[in-house]
Amino acid sequence: MSARRPFFNAPETAVWRRQADELKLRMLAWWKERSARERRLLAAGAAVIGAALIWTQVLQPALDTIALSRELLPRLRAQAAQVDALILEARALQRGQSARIDPAELSEALRAGLRRAGLEASAALSEISEANHDKAAGQWEVALHDANATRVMEWLAGLPHLGPLHARIVDLKRANIDGRDRPGHVSGRIVLQAAARQAP
Repeated sequence: MSARRPFFNAPETAVWRRQADELKLRMLAWWKERSARERRLLAAGAAVIGAALIWTQVLQPALDTIALSRELLPRLRAQAAQVDALILEARALQRGQSARIDPAELSEALRAGLRRAGLEASAALSEISEANHDKAAGQWEVALHDANATRVMEWLAGLPHLGPLHARIVDLKRANIDGRDRPGHVSGRIVLQAAARQAP
């Protein structure tokens, strides 16, 4: 069985070290030949290049990531709330607890829910009229302005308890007041839809 070859070969390591020492000596000699003004200019240039590398490789990607997360977070929260609402709706359907509120009373139930969630001042509820009123499912639009994001998500998650109602459109983004972002607050609209009435 042949002996294992060492990872570092001593003669190769010695050659590499000798070459590194020679390069270091040449660099020192070259540096000493420069005038004080040239040394200052070279040091300033190295500092500028170093700062540019730190900016492009470390700081700018980090800032871009933060900006992207600020843009995506409200959207992700809204999607998570939709998933939570679907889960609650499925559980309610399994227990036979859906459709406890008559469709004609849903508008008032939605307004009461917004009041209980503390969103009355930042939410405006309006019913969307349909061309065909016979069997069309009821639809409502909730316009939000600078609303507390946590309260909005909790309100969305509780919608299935009102009956066969789901969020058809959730278009929310971080609230911006006078050009400044408001962390934890959202603006936008939510379109709700009730299940279509079954023909008798």
